Amino acid sequence: MTSPADTAQGRNKMTGLMAKQKAVKDAPNRLMRIATRSAAISLLAIGGSFAWLIFSTLPQHNERQSQRASHELAAGQAQLLNDWVQQLQARLAAAASDPALASGLAASGADLSALQASLQKAFPEAQTLRLIALGPLGIANLNDGAAGLRNNIEADMLRRVSDGSQSGPEAYRLDKTWHVSFVQPIVASGNNYASGALLLTLPATRVEQLLNSHLAGRGSSALLQQFGNQAKTVAAAGTGDVEALRELQPLSVAQWRLQFTPAASWLKSWSLPPLPLWLAFAFSALATLAGALLGASDIRRALARNSTSLPDAGSQSVAGAASPRAQQQSGVEPAAALASPAQEKPAQPAQQRVEEIEHPSAAIPDTIFRAYDIRGIARHQLTDDIVYQIGLAIGSEAVDRGQQEVIVARDGRASSPAIANALIRGLRDSGRDVVDIGMMPTPLLYFATHKLGSSSGVVVTGSHNPPEYNGLKIVLGGRALAGAAIQTLKERIAQRHFSSGTGDYREARIEDQYIDYIVNDVAIAQPLKIVIDAGNGVTGVVAPRLFQELGCDVIPLYCDIDPDFPHHHPDPTVADNLRDLVQLVRENGADLGIAFDGDGDRVGVVSASGAIVPADRLLMLLAQDVVSRNPGADVLFDVKCSRNLNSVISSYGGRPIMWKSGHSFMKEKMAETGALLGGEFSGHIFFNERWFGFDDGMYAAARLIEVLSTTDPNLDNHLASLPSAISTPELKLDTSEQAKFDIIGKLVNNGEFGDGKITTLDGLRVDFPDGWGLVRASNTTPSLTLRFEAADEGALARIQSIFKDQLAAIDPQLHFGF
Repeated sequence: MTSPADTAQGRNKMTGLMAKQKAVKDAPNRLMRIATRSAAISLLAIGGSFAWLIFSTLPQHNERQSQRASHELAAGQAQLLNDWVQQLQARLAAAASDPALASGLAASGADLSALQASLQKAFPEAQTLRLIALGPLGIANLNDGAAGLRNNIEADMLRRVSDGSQSGPEAYRLDKTWHVSFVQPIVASGNNYASGALLLTLPATRVEQLLNSHLAGRGSSALLQQFGNQAKTVAAAGTGDVEALRELQPLSVAQWRLQFTPAASWLKSWSLPPLPLWLAFAFSALATLAGALLGASDIRRALARNSTSLPDAGSQSVAGAASPRAQQQSGVEPAAALASPAQEKPAQPAQQRVEEIEHPSAAIPDTIFRAYDIRGIARHQLTDDIVYQIGLAIGSEAVDRGQQEVIVARDGRASSPAIANALIRGLRDSGRDVVDIGMMPTPLLYFATHKLGSSSGVVVTGSHNPPEYNGLKIVLGGRALAGAAIQTLKERIAQRHFSSGTGDYREARIEDQYIDYIVNDVAIAQPLKIVIDAGNGVTGVVAPRLFQELGCDVIPLYCDIDPDFPHHHPDPTVADNLRDLVQLVRENGADLGIAFDGDGDRVGVVSASGAIVPADRLLMLLAQDVVSRNPGADVLFDVKCSRNLNSVISSYGGRPIMWKSGHSFMKEKMAETGALLGGEFSGHIFFNERWFGFDDGMYAAARLIEVLSTTDPNLDNHLASLPSAISTPELKLDTSEQAKFDIIGKLVNNGEFGDGKITTLDGLRVDFPDGWGLVRASNTTPSLTLRFEAADEGALARIQSIFKDQLAAIDPQLHFGF
């Protein structure tokens, strides 16, 4: 007899079995719902992507993009003018605060010409800078012509500041030419009126140069001056033709406005290119795949649930349920044999970036990542695997900067072909296309980034270092990588943060185009006899031919490429490396000797007498030539250069700017300031006038020959007219890679230099009344670099002694060779 408990248990089993059977029956409906949901998700994603595509290509959207771009550029131009005004006013205020001016104005019958001449040197860009007395009560008779005023506007400006108050600049036309004048009152201590004023006048072309330097074909900008309802154009630059998007920007000077008109050719870059259509298709495909994967995952879970909903294989037969034996006989697997979710291998996510893909990852020494390039010992610190990873990092950085094509060159070192091949593999595996220009000097790589349709490139070169060294100099998007940008590459490698793809490869030739460009640019009035020492470096493939086509009588020296540099290291800053050049110049009665470093971005010069010309003195001569055509031009030089450059550049009418050493740092500063000329004591010379702003020893030599051939071919005569001082070459103190930075830090914080003026722009430079000294951490070797200059031998010895005492107090192990 069945007990009540057995009856209840049977009912429970029957209920559970019916529920499971219902679940199995509903499975198709559930699968249909899953499929429907997945399809809906995919359709919504596809529809959304195409809706975005349609929206983004609407004229209204593109117009808004153009308006925004135009507004941002106009605002940038306005800020540029505001900064220029502010800087000039600050410089005038600083000059007017000199007590000597107030004293000179107070002296009865004082001759102000000496003071005015000194002020003029402080403002070399000025057309005129006049020191004008306003009288004991701050009121002068400004109409009698004694002050040399040229119109009522200048007189009115002086009246406005006669009570010591400030007044903004004003523009006016004089002899059909626009000028801009600034005025600054000179107020003696304790007075509440101005005893005099500085009246600074500049040509409006200065404003045009400023505006044009940041337009780059994107439109036109104009400075307008408005009094009442009448506006006049003071200065204009560029070309713009989309008047519908023209806008006015207010300026810090109340009556001035900045008018910007965009160029249609520039605005086209803001309309949506064909790429988003491909993105839409790609996104749609990914959305469909995601929906399918989601649906497949849901189906697997549903099947797993259904399998557990089948009748329990271990239970007794109830209401006709098949027994396990019957299931086996019918060919149906017992439920326990079905795969459960826990047993399934989880789906792997789609791999989208190389950092998720395994690459060889040899340890990369930190020391190869220098301040402005990558450099180390080939085959040890720059192995194929390490260079391949660097190539991946450079290519990935190029992706982030919107650069698709990267130009590659190499020097003549034995290790350069293998390094170039590893670099190219890394670049291509990052998805970048490579243009290989072969064995070429570094300047031709830079030139190629301006002429081959890509603004990015890498050159494999050890520069002037011994044969076992090699390295990489990198340009991305027209900017040389330096400082933090170099460290970013190291971080990419450490984090495996790479892009992936398969880039194309092609070869190109550039030397003919390079030579033709220089021959068409440089005018040689009379042929010069020159000796060219390539130091067995890579310039031997180009330099002799270049100067022959310029019309020079060329005597080659060590112009065959030899990776072992058997005659001397290709470093023209070391006098011992130039002995053979000096001898050959004298023996052949040559006008000039020219030496290049291993990759051709630096130049050394020897005069007809055999004198080795330091690069800072060469820069003085080149500055005279450039500034004579471009009054007020900025000229850049590094902290190792002679301070005589300041007075020479100013006396020619230019503006001297001292900056930190390093070719990448100098190029950045050239771009920032718009300087037309720059130079380093190491022999890097940068031309922005008629050239592209990068360092090129061959082009610098061509420009020097142009100057000599059109004036006096005897370089010694030119040098004799320049100021000179007693100076040392670069001096090296060997130390460790880390210690060199520690020593400089301690010297800056704890060094005692008496009345010397300290500059910490790059290392520590101390200027004394009779000379200066410099110590800095070398960017290329584990050493400290020092240089000294003074008015006489006694001052030079004293300054050197001060530096040695301070350095020895920090590190007694330093060995001084001077």
